[in-house]
Amino acid sequence: MGNLAIGLAADCDNPEREVQQIMRANLPGATGLPFVGFITHDGKWVEGYSGFKNSGDFQVVMEKADKTPYLQASKATRKKLAGIVKRADKAAAKGDWKTVVRGAKDAAKTTGRCPERKQLAALMSKAHAWAGAELKRALKLARTSDDVAESRKVLMNVKKRLAGEPDADDAAAGLKALRQLAKIHKLEAAGKAPEGIREKSAAKFKDTRWAAAFSKADADEEEEPEEEEESDESEIEIGGG
Repeated sequence: MGNLAIGLAADCDNPEREVQQIMRANLPGATGLPFVGFITHDGKWVEGYSGFKNSGDFQVVMEKADKTPYLQASKATRKKLAGIVKRADKAAAKGDWKTVVRGAKDAAKTTGRCPERKQLAALMSKAHAWAGAELKRALKLARTSDDVAESRKVLMNVKKRLAGEPDADDAAAGLKALRQLAKIHKLEAAGKAPEGIREKSAAKFKDTRWAAAFSKADADEEEEPEEEEESDESEIEIGGG
């Protein structure tokens, strides 16, 4: 049900005026609780009922609501999204994930189901996959080098290209960890590092990947070969549909 609608509960004895108007207009004479209605974001009635329904009957109601034409994107919206997808697809081919993310944000301002929205979601999945691989690479660099510069460069790139996404927040946390790690490197080089400083620093990043940045990689990890990315043989069809 969560994929179909966002739930809103109203007090049946003292409902909001707008709710009362909608239910009276579409369920006239209804007396049995609960009163249930599926409506669009702009108030169009889709489906509803009053009284008890078992799980099977309720599933039928949801299936009817799911098939309403009101959920489909308009021609104007599809045309706009087709343009966004076309630009995002070209950007993804160049590794320009910033443009892909910007396109997804613009698409989120529109409503309605359509193939173009699924195509854009597929491109965003690729952006997140790239970011995940880069975050992993940054962590490995941090653990295998006494210089955090290269790792920092990788994280700054992720933060910039996926601004506003969880990946950017992850990169920001990594940058914070690197600042602390750089201080530790200086103290260790000068022979002034307090006992347990790495463990205490790691504790501040508990439950994140960056806690591992404070433990040095062993020899096996340092020599671990880079994983080759699997080629994606499936192509994303642009527009139409």
